[in-house]
Amino acid sequence: MEKSCVLKKVVTCAALDELWLHVIYKCNLNCRHCLFSCSPEKEGPGHLSLRETVKYVKEALGQGVRAIYITGGEPLIWPYLNDFLSWYYTLERVVPLTILTNGTLIGLEQASFFSRFTSQGLNLRVSLECYTRENHEEYRGAGSFSRAIQGIKNLNTCGIRPWVAYVNKSGGRLGSSPSQKLEDDFRQRLNADHGLQIAGLKIIAAYAKGRFAGLVQPEVTLEQVAEKMDCLQCTYGVAVSKNGMFPCPVLVDVPQAAMVGSLKEVVGKSFTLNYDFCISCFATGTTCGQ
Repeated sequence: MEKSCVLKKVVTCAALDELWLHVIYKCNLNCRHCLFSCSPEKEGPGHLSLRETVKYVKEALGQGVRAIYITGGEPLIWPYLNDFLSWYYTLERVVPLTILTNGTLIGLEQASFFSRFTSQGLNLRVSLECYTRENHEEYRGAGSFSRAIQGIKNLNTCGIRPWVAYVNKSGGRLGSSPSQKLEDDFRQRLNADHGLQIAGLKIIAAYAKGRFAGLVQPEVTLEQVAEKMDCLQCTYGVAVSKNGMFPCPVLVDVPQAAMVGSLKEVVGKSFTLNYDFCISCFATGTTCGQ
């Protein structure tokens, strides 16, 4: 299929169901498939301040947002994470909030802090490329597996079963049967090899962007484009970073994709899918949220 069949599609942000907070670009890892080419040295445009984050969240809650996600970079490097959570969970009304992390910085003290809020809807999602050290570290670097496993173990010790995020690097569909088998394999191996318990497996597509640019080439049909138009993540959510507001969390470092106005004002606005890596959403049906 020609890319233009996808890239000229116009979509509308019809609702603000999800708010994505890309709080920081810096990361303690240097993953081979990182969308934003994050690293310990990369500062990017900087991180969101606590004041900016609170402002976005208050506005989103006022617009009826249903879920909030904190991502990066590595959110546990963000200097305001604990302060933000302490503020957020004093609000009269909160919605489910998920932190996306590589898991390597979750010590027992941090896990205990997180456990204070799980009954109010706090979720953790830890990235693992496989349940084996070799396959995981091929993409995330030496030593990252044992540290992520320890992070999950610390969460379990504090009564938290995190979700595991796995990146499908094939570029194509991963149907319901393989998906369920993969989740079963993760559950069984993590439990048998490390005594870990997880809430489930979230499969995310690899995008031809950042360090993975040119390394995945998803193919889509016109039928796939048609069936996905009404369920694309960019039709029901907004992502924010130090760069501004964007249609989805994959685009937060693409200046030309920035949306002008307040969160209230961007709802109902249309934009064009004119980026090559948008094809992955059509090919795989991926959404970054649950």
